[in-house]
Amino acid sequence: MRKLPSTAVFWTFALAIPFTIIALAGVAYVDLHFSGIAQAIARFEAATSATGRGWITELSARSPELVGMVVGMFVILTIYLFVQRPSKTVNATKKK
Repeated sequence: MRKLPSTAVFWTFALAIPFTIIALAGVAYVDLHFSGIAQAIARFEAATSATGRGWITELSARSPELVGMVVGMFVILTIYLFVQRPSKTVNATKKK
């Protein structure tokens, strides 16, 4: 029984430490190269559209899809909340 907590701690550290190191390295890289990254994004935007008008047109064409996804997620989460509450009350009455 004593082995389980130490195993859980080991695997938690084994998963957390490498990803923490990767995240810190990514932040350091972005911090050192932020101006170059921003310039590359600006050059790409200028090469693909005239002062961003192409991006605005494309995003406005995609807005119904985005709204549909947001509304769908809201409906799914609402259904989940309504389905979850009765099951909690049924389990509470069974325990008594």
